[in-house]
Formats: sequence, structure tokens, C-alpha cells
Amino acid sequence: MTTGIILLAAGRSTRFGSDKRCSPWPGQTCMLKASISKALASGLPCYVVLHPGDQHLLDHCIGDTATAGVCPDAAQGIGNSIAFGVHANQDWSGWIIARADMPGVTPETYRRLADHLERHDCGRPVDKHGQAGYPTAFRKEHACELMRLHGHRTEARLIPDEPYVNVIVFDAMIHADINRPEDMLKLR
Repeated sequence: MTTGIILLAAGRSTRFGSDKRCSPWPGQTCMLKASISKALASGLPCYVVLHPGDQHLLDHCIGDTATAGVCPDAAQGIGNSIAFGVHANQDWSGWIIARADMPGVTPETYRRLADHLERHDCGRPVDKHGQAGYPTAFRKEHACELMRLHGHRTEARLIPDEPYVNVIVFDAMIHADINRPEDMLKLR
């Protein structure tokens, strides 16, 4: 069973004020590269979803380490980017849907979600208090639902409110996305 990571990096960073994907990150050239490195350190394949005009990111950040694609309708919302990433990787038996603005998510969290898909159809990480975070994970039986997402509808709405979906992780970064420059200071 091949489960891979779809790393969503097609947003426009409007709240950040500039392209946050290219912001410097400790130990890496930029935040996007940090997110890709963490994903690949899990041992799982990684596919990065970008928006039109991102050729510079393909050349600078992705290189030979991950595969990537440009979602032509990324501007319509995150749902379109998720659908594009799943469609581009239909040969996988499962997908972990991750956000590039969460570079602190550990490789262990990715591996735990992939292991969870061996026994369950979907999953999400939760902390020791039961608070859900990201990324999320889905097996192939959810492919049609994921590929029908559009606009601002995310995959999180597809996860049932059932205990079996919860994967307990000891990773505070499942709640830590970067939307504004000051968020970076809190996470470093």
C-alpha cells in the first residue's frame, strides 16, 4: 500500500503580506523547503501542489526531492488544490493532506497517519487532550469525495466524528500554521 503526502502550497499568503513559502526558515533556505524536508524525512512520497506562476519554486525548492504540479484553478480555493493533488496521484492507495505553512509537523506524525490507514479509511492527528489538528489522511475509498472538493471546502469535513479516526500524537505542531509573520517567531 503506497500512501503519499500531498503538500498544499498553492495559497496566496494574503494575511502574511508576502509569499510566506519563500520566507527564511532555520536550517533550510525557506519555509516551503522545510515542509518538504519534513515530509520526505517520513519516508513517504511527497507531491507539492503549487499555483500558476510558481516555476521559480519548482526550480529553487523542489528540485529532485519531491514531485510537484501546478493547479490551474488554485485561486478558486483549497478544495480545488486538494482535488488536483489527489487526481494527480490516483495510483496511491492513500493520501495525507498536509499544509505547507505547517513546517513543524514531524516525520513521525506523517508515519503514524500512514500506519493508521493500514487499518482505517481515514484519520486525523489529535493531541493528548483530544484536540484535532492537521494533516489529515484518507484511503482510496475516499478518492471521489476528495476529487469533488472545490472552493474553500476542505477535506476535514469528510472525516466523521468517530473515535476510530483519532491518531494520538505528541506533536504540538499539528496546531501550528503560519498565517502572519509574527506566527513564525512563535514557532522557531
